[in-house]
Amino acid sequence: MKSETMWSLVSTGVAVVAGVAARNSARKAYEHKIGKPPLDPYDPDVKWRHALLWGATTGVMVGMARIIGRRAGSEAIRRARGYRHARKQLER
Repeated sequence: MKSETMWSLVSTGVAVVAGVAARNSARKAYEHKIGKPPLDPYDPDVKWRHALLWGATTGVMVGMARIIGRRAGSEAIRRARGYRHARKQLER
């Protein structure tokens, strides 16, 4: 498998998992501090303040989680390549 393909698969997978985890964490934190999060911020029954707060909170958390996930995936691949390269050098 090509290096670029492997990086693309790993980074996408890690970013998706990190995004889902961040959204679930945001939901639990929102429930703990404010109450039930708005399932549909576009619903007329949801107050503007709650819709904006929910959107900002989830946006920031998911964005940060994706960046952290991509960096962690990148670091893991870099270390794996370095480990493989070092092992080949020792076998010589």
